Amino acid sequence: MSDAVRGPEAPRALGFFESLAVGLAIYVAFMIGGWLTAVALFIVHNVSSTSPDELSDQTYQNAVVLLGAFPSALAVIWWAVRRAGWDVSDYLALKWPSRGELAIALIVTFVVLQALSFVYAWLGLATDAGIVTEYQSARSGASLFLFLATGCVGAPIVEEFAVRGFLFRGWSESVLMPAGAIVLTSVLWALSHTQYDWSGRFEIFVIGVVLGYFRYRSGSTYLAVVVHSAINLYIMIFLGLALLPR
Repeated sequence: MSDAVRGPEAPRALGFFESLAVGLAIYVAFMIGGWLTAVALFIVHNVSSTSPDELSDQTYQNAVVLLGAFPSALAVIWWAVRRAGWDVSDYLALKWPSRGELAIALIVTFVVLQALSFVYAWLGLATDAGIVTEYQSARSGASLFLFLATGCVGAPIVEEFAVRGFLFRGWSESVLMPAGAIVLTSVLWALSHTQYDWSGRFEIFVIGVVLGYFRYRSGSTYLAVVVHSAINLYIMIFLGLALLPR
């Protein structure tokens, strides 16, 4: 359950406001990294007469921008953790879960996703148009490969390291305690997905609570990464099957 008890000589985790400040710095670094990548793409596309056709594809551009933004966010996390006197793997709880923990987490997550689908169908809510549009525009060639790479590998790693790893560590040891940290990180994580409508963000919030609970119970951020990746892969496979020509 949760993280191992640390000895009296271990450095303290960053406080609530310190963690919040670094969280904002992570977001800003992510945006700057993405902006610099977008500028580089613009220059290559407009200067090089032999630039590949993919550079004119918006989905391809978005995926490349995300890949360019990820390293800057990870660099800020690494800097903040090392400055606090911690080993990065310890602070972010980067340990592998047991097979049993992984199996239970995947089963529970599947049940939650099915329950959300049932509720949304009962309420007459359609699948968020944003994710459908993204998938449709990336259904071929390099665009689809990068879309899968960012959605199923890059995004789960960076988002879980930042949210269930870094922010959860500091906030769970503050006045919020683990329960409050799970809820608050889930709210912020959902609100950060501005490309989706409110029903989509609510679904992300629920998934965030589930991932936060897994992180707390197992003491493993890697478990949250794997489950997050599995969720995104499941959604993409579901969309791929649903959008097949009839």
